[in-house]
Amino acid sequence: MNRHNKPIDKDTLKQDCVLYCIPQIIILIAFLFSCAINAQTLMNMQVKFKDSIYIDKYEVAKNGFKFQSIRLQPGDYKIENTKVPESLNQETITEIDLVYTDYPKGEDFTELNRKRLIELFMSCPNAFKHKTIIWRVVKQIGVKNQADLKNYFHGFVIYFRPLIPKETERLYFEKILAGKEKLKDSTLLKILIRNTKWKEMLCVADVTGSMSPYTVQLLVWAKHNERLRTFKQFVFFNDNDEKSNDQSGKLDTMGIWSIESFDAKKVHDKILSSMEKGNHIENDLEAIFFATQKYPNNIKHIILIADNWEDPCDMFLLGKLRALNIPIRVVICGINKAVNTNYLDIAYATNGSVHTIEEDITAMGKMENGYVFKICGMKFKLFNNRFHEIKS
Repeated sequence: MNRHNKPIDKDTLKQDCVLYCIPQIIILIAFLFSCAINAQTLMNMQVKFKDSIYIDKYEVAKNGFKFQSIRLQPGDYKIENTKVPESLNQETITEIDLVYTDYPKGEDFTELNRKRLIELFMSCPNAFKHKTIIWRVVKQIGVKNQADLKNYFHGFVIYFRPLIPKETERLYFEKILAGKEKLKDSTLLKILIRNTKWKEMLCVADVTGSMSPYTVQLLVWAKHNERLRTFKQFVFFNDNDEKSNDQSGKLDTMGIWSIESFDAKKVHDKILSSMEKGNHIENDLEAIFFATQKYPNNIKHIILIADNWEDPCDMFLLGKLRALNIPIRVVICGINKAVNTNYLDIAYATNGSVHTIEEDITAMGKMENGYVFKICGMKFKLFNNRFHEIKS
């Protein structure tokens, strides 16, 4: 709702949105828009431009992700087929390229590209929701004349990590556990092997569909957990709404499942049944609160297994989590070209630690504002008790 409590229509929105700015900076466009059901929603569009690229002609990147192309006409910003961007609202978007040509040579395309960004938002707000999405502005400089324009792509190329169908996921797990197929990733296993002092821990794990490469590693570890006794209790989360709470009242089990057992078969069955329910929303903090209420005698030994490519929907609960004064060991899965700073913030707020495929960063809570450190080759600075990526 705006400060005058008046609804804002789409035309007003398009006039008021802020210019997307220059490459290699992070901009924040805060604005209001009217929903179809007359609800006013405040959105923060976080466009993180990783690079400004100048090339002769654009080619789709071979980065391991699937992609969809949204073609625009040269000199225009209108998306003619909105079904393509709309279909991406349920996907985990990882990278976005805004591609245009430097023709006529030397012309300023800032305003045109600003309108293109706003147009994309109107059809695919999911493209602006997550901190880890990497944006690139790609200027093609190989166009020779007007007739040559038709040979060059103009528009957005959106890379995403598709959700795996549940049946495909189950078959994949069965092949891994039977030794018929090799793991494609070993992040979680390497972290668990490295941290041998973790005993009888309380595991809080994201089991949404996008986490299947890591959930299967948890299943593999469960086979050895009877002997190693790494985990005593498990809380799995896979929410189907965004109504998270701090579990201070009656325990809310919506999108949360738990089990206390060293028995591999029981843990295996609980993981699979949890994955078949819920949805594509990460209620990390709510699940942690649930774990503290369900297993109060083990709250000092919580491990959060989180998806780097998804933002927790309940970061508004971070202040209450900080007040519990319990350390959260955050295992971040899926780090590639970006680190989700939400998970750094959780570790810092709880005086916990961060664990990646190669690193263990302990005593996060002892860092002071202004402190700069590296993780996975990327540099971050603590400012106002939150972490921000900085460029060298």
